[in-house]
Amino acid sequence: MSFLNKFFSRGNGKLVGIDFGSHELKAVQYGGSSRGPVLEHVYRIATPAGAIKDGVVADAQVIGEALRQLMSEGSFSARRTISAVSGPTVVVRQITMPVMNERELRDSTKYEAERFLPYSVDEAQIDSKILGKSEDGQNMDVLIVAAQRDLITSQMAALQLAGLTPAVVEVEPFSMVRAMIAPDDALFEQNVAIINVGGSSTSINVTKAGFVPFTRNVPIGGNAITKAIANGLNVSNEDAEKMKREKARILSQQDTGPVPPTVTRIFNVITPPLTELVTEIHKSLDYFRTRFRGETIQSVMLGGGSSRLENLDAFLSHELGLPVSLANPLERSTHNAADFPADFLRDAGPSMIVAAGLGKRDLGAETRSAAA
Repeated sequence: MSFLNKFFSRGNGKLVGIDFGSHELKAVQYGGSSRGPVLEHVYRIATPAGAIKDGVVADAQVIGEALRQLMSEGSFSARRTISAVSGPTVVVRQITMPVMNERELRDSTKYEAERFLPYSVDEAQIDSKILGKSEDGQNMDVLIVAAQRDLITSQMAALQLAGLTPAVVEVEPFSMVRAMIAPDDALFEQNVAIINVGGSSTSINVTKAGFVPFTRNVPIGGNAITKAIANGLNVSNEDAEKMKREKARILSQQDTGPVPPTVTRIFNVITPPLTELVTEIHKSLDYFRTRFRGETIQSVMLGGGSSRLENLDAFLSHELGLPVSLANPLERSTHNAADFPADFLRDAGPSMIVAAGLGKRDLGAETRSAAA
C-alpha cells in the first residue's frame, strides 16, 4: 500500500476517517458540495483497555467489535475507510539525492531508508516522492515515508472484522495538515508546528506549503499527566482522569484571585511531566532549525485529546516564545448548526484533528503540494 500516492493524488467517493487512539476511537465523515467538504457525522468511543499498544492494534477482534459500535452509534453511511499510522516506528524524512527518475528512486529508496529506520527495512512499508530540484539541477529534494508493516496490517484486520473496507492508510502528520491548513490559508507558506497531544504520546510536526519535512514522536502525553495526579494525590487512575478533565489547570502569574487548594495540588504534581513535554518540544524545534538552516517556526497549532488541559496553549506559548492556537478542524468545517451545536464542536474539535483530516481525503481537500 502506498502512502504518498494516496496523499499526493485524489480519489473518488466518500470515506470515513478513523483515528485509532490509545484512549479513544474517533471517526469523522464529510460529504461533498459546491462549498467544499460538509461535516456529516462525528463520533467517538473509549478504546477498550489494552487493545491498542504503541499504535499497534493488539487485539483486532476487540477493536473490530468496538468499530462496529462506533459506526452504528455514529450513524455513518460510508463503509470505505481511511486511517492513519503513528508512533515511534513511523518515519517521515526529507533528504537530498542526485537527480534520478521515479524508477531509479524506487530502487534507491530502500537503501536510503536503511540509514535512519530503527528497524529492518524488510519489516517496513516505504514510499517516496520527489518534491523538487535544486537550483543547479543536479540534486533533488525527496520525501521518504516509512512505517512498520505491523501497524498497517493490524489496523486493516480490525477494520475488516468490523465489516469495513480499508481504502487508504496514510501517516498521521498528513492528516493533521489537511485538517487545519488549506492552500488559500495565510499560514500555508509559513513553517507551522502542529503538536498533537494524545494519550500515550505526543507528535511534533512542522509543515510548510502542504508537506511535512519534519515529524517526531515522544512518549509523553495525557496518560503521564493522569499518572502524576494518581501518584501525587494517591487516587485511582479513574479518579485521576476525572480530576484532570474537571479540575486540572496550569497556573501562572495571571492567576491573581483565590485558587482552590485541590487545583494547586494538581498543578504541582503535573508540573514535572509538563516540563518534560516542553523540553522535548524545544529539542524537536531546535533540531528542525538546525536541519533546515535559515528556517524558523512562525506559529504552533495544538491538537489532540489532551490539548484541552486548561491553559496548556497559553503555557506552551510562554515557554516556546511562539503564538499557540488550539486546533479545531470541526469549527472550521461547513456544517449544519442544528446537527452540531457550538459547544459540541468546541469540546470535541481538538481531539478530532486526525480523524477530520482523514475524512477530507477524497473530497478535494488536499493541499497545493498534494495536487502538484
